[in-house]
Amino acid sequence: MTSVLDVFVPFDWRSTFFSSNDEHDWIMQRVPSLPKSLPKLLEFDDFRNMQQASNAAAAVSSDQSSLFSSLYKYCFETSSTALGDLTTPTSCLVLLILILLLRLVKRILLPLFRNIGVRAAKQTHGTDWIRDNPIRIHKFGEYVFRLLYHSLISCYGVWAFSKKKWWLQSGTRSLFQGFPYHAIEPRMAWYYLLQSAYNLDALVSLLEISFVFKWKQKQQQKPKQWSLLPFSIEWSPTVRGDFQEMFVHHVVTNLLVMGSSFCRLTRIGSMVFLVHDLSDIPVDCSKLANFVKYKKTTIGCFVMMVLVWIATRLYALPFIVFRAALTESHHVIDQGLSPLIYICYRHFFYSLLAFLILLHVTWFGMFLRIFYTMVHKNEVHDYSEHKAGETNPDPSAMQRNGKRHKE
Repeated sequence: MTSVLDVFVPFDWRSTFFSSNDEHDWIMQRVPSLPKSLPKLLEFDDFRNMQQASNAAAAVSSDQSSLFSSLYKYCFETSSTALGDLTTPTSCLVLLILILLLRLVKRILLPLFRNIGVRAAKQTHGTDWIRDNPIRIHKFGEYVFRLLYHSLISCYGVWAFSKKKWWLQSGTRSLFQGFPYHAIEPRMAWYYLLQSAYNLDALVSLLEISFVFKWKQKQQQKPKQWSLLPFSIEWSPTVRGDFQEMFVHHVVTNLLVMGSSFCRLTRIGSMVFLVHDLSDIPVDCSKLANFVKYKKTTIGCFVMMVLVWIATRLYALPFIVFRAALTESHHVIDQGLSPLIYICYRHFFYSLLAFLILLHVTWFGMFLRIFYTMVHKNEVHDYSEHKAGETNPDPSAMQRNGKRHKE
C-alpha cells in the first residue's frame, strides 16, 4: 500500500503525516525502485556503439558491420536486450508491429479457413445448413487460426526451453534462484513478444465479435430520450456465452504477461504460457468439430480436452507452478534484491494466478454441464458459446428467414 502511495501521491506524504519517532517505523521505509534494482538491459544504440568500438579496436571497417546486420544480431543473437522487457519503448514498437502483422495475417487466412469449414459442412449437412449457420462458419475460421497458433507456439515453447537446466530439470526452485541475473535469451524475448501480441489481439478480437456499434439517427430517437453518446452499443449475434469469464481471463492474462516481463520473472511466466497453450489445442479441436456438428469427433475431442485440462490447468498450474510461486519465490532475494520489493510485488502475482485458477475451475464446471447434457439428452451443447444451449437457431438465419416470410 505504501508503494502505491509513493507512485500516485505527488508529495512526501511520510514526512507530512508521520514522524521518524512514530511507533510504526515500517511506514517510514520506502520501497526501492524495481527498475533501478534490476540489471540494465542493453539498448540498441549502446549495442551499436559497442560494435563500432570493437571494430575500431580490431581495425575492421565500419562498413562491414551494416545497420541491418547489427539489428539482426541485436534481436536474435544477443541476450538481455531491451526486447526482454515489454514495457520499454523498443519492445512497445516491436509489439505494435507484431500486432499489425498478426491482424494482416488473420485478414488473409481467416477467409481461407472459413472455406474449409464450408467444404466440411457441405459434405455432411448440405448447402441449406451452411446458409442457415453463418455464425458457426465464421467462428470455424477463427478457431482454425487459434489451433494453428496454439500448436506452433507450443512446439516453439518446448523446443526453446526443454533443454534449459531451469526447465523443471533442477526443480521449480531454479525458476527463482539467481534472480535478478537471469539472462533473457532471444528465444525468451521473442516468445514473450509473440505471446503478448497474440493475447492483446485476442482481447481486441473478443470485443469486436461481442459488440455492435450503431450510429443513432434523429428520426429513431424518442423526444424524451437523450444520450451523451451519438451511437448505441448492442450485443453482437456472435458474442460468446462465456463473454464475462473470457474477458476477465484476457485482462488477467495480459496483466500477467506485462507484469512478469517488467519484473523479469520470465522463467515462471513461460511455464504459465506453456500450460495454457498445450491445453488450448484440444479445446480448439473440440470447438471445430462441434461447429460443423461432427458428433463422434466432438465427443472424442471433448474427452481429450477434459483430460488435458485436468492435467494442465487443474493440476500443473495450481499444484506445481502456483505452489512454486507461493513457497519458493522468496529465493528471488538471495542475490541481494530488497525484501521490500519482494513483499510489495508478490501479492500482485499471487492474486492474478489465483484468479486464473478460479476461472479454470469455473470452466471445468461448464465442462461437467456439457457432459451431463451429453449423457442424459444425447446432445452436444457448447455452453461456452451458447449459455442457454444450442437449441436456439442461428440469429442471422432467423433474421434472414423472417425477411423471406415477409416477402
